[in-house]
Amino acid sequence: MANRGLVHALCFVIFFVISGKHDALELRFSNQSSVKAMYILGDSSVDCGGNTPFYNLIHHSLSLYPCNGSDSSLVPHLLAKKMNLSYAIPFYSQNGTIHDLLTGVNFGAAHATILYVGSRGYQSLNQQLRQTFETIQLLQLWLGQEFATEFIESSLFYLSLGKDDFIDYFHSNSSRISPRFSGQNFTHILVNQMTNAIRNLYANDARKIVCAGILPLGCAPRMLSMNVDRRGCASEVNMLVSEYNTRLEEKIVALNAELSGAHIIFCDVYRAIMEFVNNPQNYGTI
Repeated sequence: MANRGLVHALCFVIFFVISGKHDALELRFSNQSSVKAMYILGDSSVDCGGNTPFYNLIHHSLSLYPCNGSDSSLVPHLLAKKMNLSYAIPFYSQNGTIHDLLTGVNFGAAHATILYVGSRGYQSLNQQLRQTFETIQLLQLWLGQEFATEFIESSLFYLSLGKDDFIDYFHSNSSRISPRFSGQNFTHILVNQMTNAIRNLYANDARKIVCAGILPLGCAPRMLSMNVDRRGCASEVNMLVSEYNTRLEEKIVALNAELSGAHIIFCDVYRAIMEFVNNPQNYGTI
């Protein structure tokens, strides 16, 4: 399936999860959407390199799923279009005016990671959270505390990170992290970091949160070399990614029960992509 068709399919999965399984979110894909704006944190799944200075010069085509120069093919863009929202502008392209902040901001950066990776020039989750909280403070300054709280609670926060952490983990020659942890410990650390991020967003008045899982990296061209028998997807990679997704979904279920007024969605892109991989004939390719 072509990359654009795959992205549209993923977008449909998100629509289905939001509208079909979480009515409490009250997301309506109409001109009367209850969501005011979208704020995005993530990696190359939400950014084509525009939020990473000199990305194209330094990293060339290292992004797992290149955007072909257009953010319009990314899931958050399609989700915003479906919900009749303005597309969140990249953090480094906005000028800090209240108009820019009210239309949503994309803090995501290609090759961003959940964990901080030392001297490498990729923005980590914590860096993006700092930018998010600075933006919230500006909203409070412009709108006043009461109106800012109402606006933030009515906005959607979309998180999509983790794939580059796993890529670094399995390509140990370029990673400072992988030798230090077993696979299970590594997934625990990543899930805990994401859980803390959600808690911090909630503490700053975010109530509607979509957290995307990690796709089956073992089926990606860059990771197929991990498969010993050279047939099919790399099972070791996919098993660890699947464990991460399962743990994160369990945490999100617990957070929904714990945090009053929180509506947090786990978007399972792993199962959606595996459906394409296992049954390509159903989606226009063999």
